[in-house]
Amino acid sequence: MVHMRRVRRSDTPQAPVTARGLLRLLGFVRPYAGRMLLAGVFLSLSSLVLLALPWGVRNIVDSALVRRDAALLNLVAVTLVGILLLQMLFGFAQTYLLGYVGERVVADVRKAVYAHMARLPLGYFNEQRTGELMSRVTNDATLIQTNVTNNLPGVLGQVVVLIGGIIVMLWTDWRLSLAIVATLVPIALFGRLFGVRLRQISTRTQAALGDATAVLEETLSGVRVVKAFGREGYETARFGSAVDRAFALALRRTRVRAVFVPLMTLLGFAAVTFVLWYGGRQVLAGTLSPGELVSMLVYMLLIIAPIGTLTTLYSQLAEALGAAERIFEVLDTPTEPLDRPGLPALPSLIGSVELRNVSFGYPNSARVLHDISMRVQPGEVVALVGPSGAGKTTLVNLIPRFYEPQRGEVLLDGYPVRDYSLESLRAQISIVPQETLLFGASVRENIAYGRLDATDEEIREAARAANAHNFIQLLPDGYDTLVGERGVKLSAGQRQRIAIARALLRDGQVLILDEATAALDNESEALVQDALERLMSDRTTLVIAHRLSTVERADKIVVLDRGRIVEQGTHRELLDLEGLYYRLYTRSFFSAGETAASLAAE
Repeated sequence: MVHMRRVRRSDTPQAPVTARGLLRLLGFVRPYAGRMLLAGVFLSLSSLVLLALPWGVRNIVDSALVRRDAALLNLVAVTLVGILLLQMLFGFAQTYLLGYVGERVVADVRKAVYAHMARLPLGYFNEQRTGELMSRVTNDATLIQTNVTNNLPGVLGQVVVLIGGIIVMLWTDWRLSLAIVATLVPIALFGRLFGVRLRQISTRTQAALGDATAVLEETLSGVRVVKAFGREGYETARFGSAVDRAFALALRRTRVRAVFVPLMTLLGFAAVTFVLWYGGRQVLAGTLSPGELVSMLVYMLLIIAPIGTLTTLYSQLAEALGAAERIFEVLDTPTEPLDRPGLPALPSLIGSVELRNVSFGYPNSARVLHDISMRVQPGEVVALVGPSGAGKTTLVNLIPRFYEPQRGEVLLDGYPVRDYSLESLRAQISIVPQETLLFGASVRENIAYGRLDATDEEIREAARAANAHNFIQLLPDGYDTLVGERGVKLSAGQRQRIAIARALLRDGQVLILDEATAALDNESEALVQDALERLMSDRTTLVIAHRLSTVERADKIVVLDRGRIVEQGTHRELLDLEGLYYRLYTRSFFSAGETAASLAAE
């Protein structure tokens, strides 16, 4: 039995808390420093008002209850209500301001990361997992919001309560204050110990749940493969195993909590009992009033929370910095090193394409293209053929500058493409990929992606030219029909014709075509082929050839092998040479009326 395993990782790596990392993390908040400062003021005022609550309790016990003064009881009660209302107003103001800054920061981070990702080289995405990148835009940004704009300012209020509470307690009775602090130290230590343990188990539990979710995603996405191979039982067992691992860890977390909660409750009541006993002796001795003892107990309860919060502050900061480092890793990745400031727009093209002594290799891999030189005249159709891995797709990707050649240069109409802006270059190139990608929007929006300012009539004309208008009209909502994720609601032939319509609307003078009709039925193939003919008309076209008919009709055929051009010429000329093209043609790779599967693109 083959067991498929996934590499596990913790949800968010922790990073060492350094001044530089913290300052860079707080840089996200800098544009909203005014609101953060105001929130800090309201938070501090709210905390100070909270410190007045035990004072009111003391007065109720000593002045009102002990002296049996009803008027004073009413006055203290009204004062306490006023204090609580004031604390509520301050709390509302600081919560709203912190919430605004937090949401604004996370929105800014997500927009900044996405905008940067959009300008990263294509090769970067070849090295990254989509889920990882999505996690940085969503989960990591949220973690920064939670720890930087919520937890850190909250610590300020807790520090105010902690310091203020201790000062008032010492002023009231220093002996009882030291006794209270002595009882709180072991509670804080035990809380820290169990907190770290719970965090570790929770992280492992989340990772295990992630594994189970990954299995679920894989099997649902590939359900046809699962059923085709009769692997329902195997996948059920695999998912069940992943869920069982998550259950075992969750049960361990439950056991730790089952010990933690009663133990902390016991320690808390023991501390209160000790303070009541010790303070009660002072009350009996006449050195402490009953109201002061009650207020000391309230202050004790108030300072427990800040002590617990401060013990976990470092780990919270480490988590936030870990998330920030993952975001910084994206933001620090150089964008496409292609556009220098002030580059002019590329003039309108006639359509000649030239590669001069071009060599290229992907990072950490052998060179893919070696000293490629070729020229395509305006309006020519050039077919690129060769074995899989010969470098055909890489070659055409250099023209719109998805990659930069390491040596040599690419020219359009004699203009070196690296000396002109990317936007103006790509605006004059239309691309139809082999694997058609449609967005989960409407048919109209997918076609208009070729030119966003196109009118409805222009969209319809492009659809007619692509042989797509008729089937679009039959869809439930016509051009407003949603195509589903990646165009799943349409057939392969329909998706291909939508892509051709998009390229027609783009109206680039240079066309890059990864022809894909091999998997289509005869009717769809004929419609797509007819649409392709219209698309190629009066354009300079580079075709990664899949079909015999495309190769035969090409003005020139360029044969690549192991990153080098080994032959160039017309179909007849190359057959007469009896070289690589002849061998590819005469083998089973090309059979009359069949698809040239072996000449598929890399």
